[in-house]
Amino acid sequence: MKILVTGCFGFIGFNFLKYIDSNYKNEIEIIGIDSLESAGSTTNSVNYKNDKFTFIKGNIVDINSFEISKIDVVVNFAAETHVDNSIFMPEKFIDSNVLGVTELLKFAVKNKISKFVHISTDEVYGSVQNEYCKESNFFNPSSPYSASKASAELICNSFIKTYGLNILTVRPANNYGYFQQPEKLIPFSVANLLNNQNIEIYGDGKNIRHWLHVSDTSSAILKIIEQVNEPDVFNVGSGVYMNNIDLSHKLLSILNLTDERITFVEDRPGHDFRYAIDFSKLKSLGWEPQAQFDNELGNTVNWYINNEEWWKNSYQNIINSKRKKRKGLV
Repeated sequence: MKILVTGCFGFIGFNFLKYIDSNYKNEIEIIGIDSLESAGSTTNSVNYKNDKFTFIKGNIVDINSFEISKIDVVVNFAAETHVDNSIFMPEKFIDSNVLGVTELLKFAVKNKISKFVHISTDEVYGSVQNEYCKESNFFNPSSPYSASKASAELICNSFIKTYGLNILTVRPANNYGYFQQPEKLIPFSVANLLNNQNIEIYGDGKNIRHWLHVSDTSSAILKIIEQVNEPDVFNVGSGVYMNNIDLSHKLLSILNLTDERITFVEDRPGHDFRYAIDFSKLKSLGWEPQAQFDNELGNTVNWYINNEEWWKNSYQNIINSKRKKRKGLV
């Protein structure tokens, strides 16, 4: 099998490469595309070695200008994903998550790709109080980020109906694990604590998230590729739900710190209260999440402790950007 992996050196994309190395190394040939906009992605690209991997540096918006030999499957991880950034720069999210996906879909039609796997998000459903969203639920996005992902899904649906493209859409819960950019909640909190700063919690900290280890996301994607042969949509979850305060307490406990290291900050606009999905459809394929949350959270914290060189420059850029935003300079 030959796979084109976009966003291959980002958080989930890079973990997907490493998962294939560990489980399918002699079975899958990969062409990777990444724009290398972040320091972490650049470092990942330098350190990654695989004889069956070919890399193209570029933006997915330009995919149709690249020379790429025949491939079987496209897996699209390429995206802008940070909600806070989408509030300040919505146009960047539309460019990557909507226009970029459209160009990828055109590429897939032109090259007669047999399977196109589009990585979306559970955030397209919006906030729910008590229910668990099924794949058939209506979209109700709250942020420019989730709206751009919902828009991309609608365009995917049009390519299924108009061009007969075989698109498999994956809607994972909040991912965590190694190589996640320090702008996201877990790595940003750990980086703050390691730099003698406090965990920053929006509002009252009662917002609930569904946590999924990145290795389980990778295994789910490959299970879908292997077993599903016509257009479909799958939620991917773990069943681990936690509010941000409880998550913060776990991080502090791992680092032997007290609750005094939590600071509450002004809530962000349109902050969803609870994401929750029903992933029984994926389980019917024989897939089950394997990661144990407390163990993997501890492993993740230790990884950031031992890999400061990987994240420290990005972390400082994020701190500088936050200062500018709070001063109204961007």
